[in-house]
Amino acid sequence: MAQPHPAFAPPGEPAWDITFTRLANAVRPGVEACVQALARQLHVMGVGSDQQVRQTPRGASVFLSVVGRRGLLCIVDFTLIDGMAVGQGHRAMLDIRLLDACGDVIAEDLAHGLTCRAEPGGAIAPPIPAWALSQAATTVFVSVLGHFDLMT
Repeated sequence: MAQPHPAFAPPGEPAWDITFTRLANAVRPGVEACVQALARQLHVMGVGSDQQVRQTPRGASVFLSVVGRRGLLCIVDFTLIDGMAVGQGHRAMLDIRLLDACGDVIAEDLAHGLTCRAEPGGAIAPPIPAWALSQAATTVFVSVLGHFDLMT
């Protein structure tokens, strides 16, 4: 009786790395516009902010530091996560988390599962729509106002 050969996982998908980079580049302008709109809303409430874009172990990230009268209030982490890295397949997921000044998560999944996919053959599906990003920004804005009692 012949022994079946064990199935080996492929050594990675270099084509996916390129596709994810293309997805991140397609989504980044919308995410950055969302972050800037959120910063403007917070500025109207008398809160300052600073924006940074970085490649992190979680994916392509845009961080919005929210600064009040007494210093750093929180950081809003907008990260486009590589779906292959977390076992979710050929897609990218936007994860928005609210972190306190120490970096601890105080609210997560504020994007409510926004995703963008690569079509078969590596074509990029339409990026995350602007209305969905606007809804996510509103969710974050309300979360920041509520958590840090900025309504007064």
